This record gives sequence, structure tokens and C-alpha cells, in this order.
Amino acid sequence: MYDIVEPIRSWLAEGCDVRVAMVVATRGFSSREPLAAAAWTSEGRTVGHLVAGVPVPRIRDTGLIDVPVGADEAAAAGLACPGVATVLVLPAGGIPEETWDRLANREPLCLVTTLLDGACATDVYTAASVRDAFAPAGDVPRLFARGVSGALVSADEPTTVAVALWPVPTLVVVGDGLIADALRAQAALLGWAAQVTYDVDEAVAAAAGRHRSDAYVVLSHAREVDGPALAAALAGGAGYVGALGSRRTQAARREWLTGRGVLGKDQARIHGPAGLDVDAHTPAEIAVAIVAEILAARGGASGRPLRERSGSIHETGVSAPPPRYEPRGGLSGP
Repeated sequence: MYDIVEPIRSWLAEGCDVRVAMVVATRGFSSREPLAAAAWTSEGRTVGHLVAGVPVPRIRDTGLIDVPVGADEAAAAGLACPGVATVLVLPAGGIPEETWDRLANREPLCLVTTLLDGACATDVYTAASVRDAFAPAGDVPRLFARGVSGALVSADEPTTVAVALWPVPTLVVVGDGLIADALRAQAALLGWAAQVTYDVDEAVAAAAGRHRSDAYVVLSHAREVDGPALAAALAGGAGYVGALGSRRTQAARREWLTGRGVLGKDQARIHGPAGLDVDAHTPAEIAVAIVAEILAARGGASGRPLRERSGSIHETGVSAPPPRYEPRGGLSGP
């Protein structure tokens, strides 16, 4: 949904009749993209996809619709077998307007749609408000607590469809070599997007498009690269900014940044040397240490051993939404 929000906003601003669809369940498919989404206008413009490689059907009805994918379409899409995608189709104009602005800002959201007598009503919740709206042990908080996009269709009447929307983090790596390769592999393992570059102009441009769900790690020790990259990262919106290197290298970077007007309070955002203290030596181990610190920083966690924690493993309970992006000593929440 995050990838198609801008065309939806543009079409709504034009006064178009827009339909939004999300795959909430499948039957027969051996694999699928989590919560694939598409949108279209009554004039025939489309964006996104429901099943990769299969044309988007422009459905006029709203609610839960079964979309069959035949053997030929499945083969063309690279699927092992045909099947049926259950799609939630909604009028974009009926979804609370704030949803589109929040999605454009890459905020995690939970959409809950009630279907009754052919009509649908959608409410939107943030990571904070979903806790107050539902019982902590309920299905909706449990769905949202996974921290990844997904959907749940209730078996009760009236039918409700809960959709958890979480942005896919992007890890920007400035540098090259084995550690950069290991970080790219770690990002792939977690389902994150990765962008690796050693070009200073590309590094600066990549920093400008980041959000608080993203991470930006500088490996380069060349001041003509790491200096501008860090300055751009601190001016951007990445939730985690890390820099590899010795304490002497870190001090040299701070001197460079200070000389160019970057304030100390902004420099304090840099995790340098990057990574948790796990006695990492190999490129793969260093990558694990850095990614572990990124995860801890996102949730405002300490990174200490779990056995040193008292009470519940998850401080607010296993059924509560995760504390990512919330003020628990880490990032600020929505």
C-alpha cells in the first residue's frame, strides 16, 4: 500500500472515483506477496498489483471478492499452481482521509473494515490508538503486534477485516566490501530493502528520502564520502544512523561535521562505532551486531540479554502492539 499511496492521493485530489484492493487471503497459491495492493479509477487508470504478473481486474463491487487465477495466468505469474485470491475492495473516498497522509509518511497503521448488508465502513488506528480501541488479547492487537503487514478476516457477523500496514524498512549502506555484502544479506533475511553505494552523490540523495522506519549505515572511512553522507543522514529522516570505525575515526568525523555547522545534539544521533557489543570479528558477525542495534534502536530497547529482564518478555504483553517508533528511550511515535 505504501508504494501506491501517491497515485491514490493524486486521483482523489482530482475528484476521481477510486477503488482500492488488498489481498487478504489466498487458496491454492504456494506463495504470495504479503498484502499485495492495487488501486484503479473508473476511467481505467491502475497502479499496483494483486498477483504479480496478473492484470489487475477493475472490480466495481465493494467488500470481499474472490478473484480466480487460472492455470495459464498462474504459470505466466510464476506461481506453482492456480488458485483464488480473496480481495478486500473499498472505495478510497470512504477510507478516513488521514490514512493517505499517514501512509505517505510511512506510518504503521491498522485498518478495520466492517461489512454489513453490502455496505462497508473503515476505521483507521495508529500504533498508539489501537491499544485503546481493542482488548489487549484480541485478534486485532495480536495481528498488529507482529510488526509486519498482514490481514485477518473474522468468522463472526458482521464480518470484519483487519489489515495491519507496516512499511518495509530500507537499509542504506555507504561503502563496499565484505561488510557491505553481509549487511545486504542481513537485510534480505529480514525482508528489508537494501541500497548499497560508495558514490557520495548517491549516498546524499539516498539520505533525503529516508523515513524513521529506515536505517543508514556508513562504512566508508574516506572523509570526502563519510562526511557528506553523515551530514545528509542527520538532515534526513532515517530512524537509525550508524557509522563503522574506531574511536579515532569517529572523533575525526565529528570534527569534520562540527566544522561544517552540524550541531552536537544532531551528531549525538550517530551510533558510532555502530553495532552491539557481541565480540563481532568477521564481516557476517559485524553485520549481525549492526542489525541487532538497529532493531534495538527502533524499539527503544536496551539490547541487554533477555534473561536480565523481569516480567513479560514484551514489556506491554505479548498481545500488545510492538513499541517500534514509540518513545521508550528510542524514536518518537506517530
